[in-house]
Amino acid sequence: MAYWLFSKKNSMKNLEIIILAAGKGTRMKSSKPKIFHDLGGKQIIDYVIDASIRLKPKRIHLVINNQIKNNFKNYNNLNIVIQKKQNGTGDAIKSAIKSLEKDSVTLVLYGDVPLIKHKTILNVSRIKTNIVNLLCFNKEERNNYGKVILGTDGLISQVIEQKELKKNENYYLCNSGIFAIETKLLSSLLPKLNNNNKKKEFYLTDIFNLAFKKGVKVNPIQTAETEVMGVNDKNDLAMAEKEIQNEFRSKHLTAGVTMRDPDTVYLSKDTKIGKDVTIHPFVIIGKNVVIGNNTEIHAFSHIEDCKIGKEVSIGPYARIRPGTKINDNAKVGNFVEIKNSEIDKRSKVNHLSYIGDTEIGKKVNVGAGTITCNYDGASKFKTVIKDKAFIGSNSSLVAPLIVGKNAYIGSGSTITKHVVENSLAVERSSQKTVKNWSNKKGKK
Repeated sequence: MAYWLFSKKNSMKNLEIIILAAGKGTRMKSSKPKIFHDLGGKQIIDYVIDASIRLKPKRIHLVINNQIKNNFKNYNNLNIVIQKKQNGTGDAIKSAIKSLEKDSVTLVLYGDVPLIKHKTILNVSRIKTNIVNLLCFNKEERNNYGKVILGTDGLISQVIEQKELKKNENYYLCNSGIFAIETKLLSSLLPKLNNNNKKKEFYLTDIFNLAFKKGVKVNPIQTAETEVMGVNDKNDLAMAEKEIQNEFRSKHLTAGVTMRDPDTVYLSKDTKIGKDVTIHPFVIIGKNVVIGNNTEIHAFSHIEDCKIGKEVSIGPYARIRPGTKINDNAKVGNFVEIKNSEIDKRSKVNHLSYIGDTEIGKKVNVGAGTITCNYDGASKFKTVIKDKAFIGSNSSLVAPLIVGKNAYIGSGSTITKHVVENSLAVERSSQKTVKNWSNKKGKK
């Protein structure tokens, strides 16, 4: 009698996961390996690794080629396996099989399939003895996926690579490549793989036919195509980005965020947004952004690696760069760029300004056209503007500089010396008036 190898209540202590990621990814037409391309603010491979970690397996084995092994020096939770030659997916599994414990279940995933859901692979991983679970999907249009052939009992009898089919053959059930199998069974079937095919490679898909012939039940588990789509080129990457952005938007909309035009808002995997936040069209939110309650992000703003407090107004056309903290009730207006700075409560930087490496206190008003001159061509320096200071329009504050509490900077000034509190600092050339200038100019 068959029995469940895993209880639903238990973590999968006997689960071994193999992630296949040894492909060179030449179709990406990029010097960067495809599994390291960005998707929703995160590397493609990291989605698969994180999904694997959530299953709490005994070990995770990552099969890669020798050219990218140095990219995984900081991945301490992985057993790195090098596939010396790219002789097919079957050969890749052979590279890893020696590292697996025999009394376990093996789950095979792919490093370029980032949209796979935890719930789906959890379902695939729960197998019974003498059963293989294979994740499949339906696709009626002609495609290059391997095709799944079912017997009269509804179980899988064979999986055939599309390139091996005859011209008049067409099947709709497709192979995702993701499956779970008892490790002992996998070990016994691998030596039987051969490369008698057009590409002279060892196809992992032959495992299912071998299992069927041995009397093992190969069970199809179906999911949506979008969940198992592989990222092989930039077209695939764009489609995956579209899918994952829709997922991000839905998550935040469901949580109560207002988006005036969701299709134009781009988020990151780690974006955190509070309650009653409004985001206007054409806003891009990069990695590591936290947005507090009741904040409003106006159109065409770009925000990354920063923390924004409660009841803040940003934009339109604002750029908030890494290392920035904008505290409660502050306002950042149109065409303002802020980098590595803190804007404290109830302060305003409303128009056409650059604030870099600056600490702005409470209730400060920064006039239009103000810039903090933080770079001398060799080093960066800090500007400190203390509480309730007023910076007149079109001012240049040359760091290192401290503007004291309640100090005023006259419009059009270039300030190079510290300004004490409660004082007025003005630096301008004397205005000169030439009488009858227009008349003289007109005679020339």
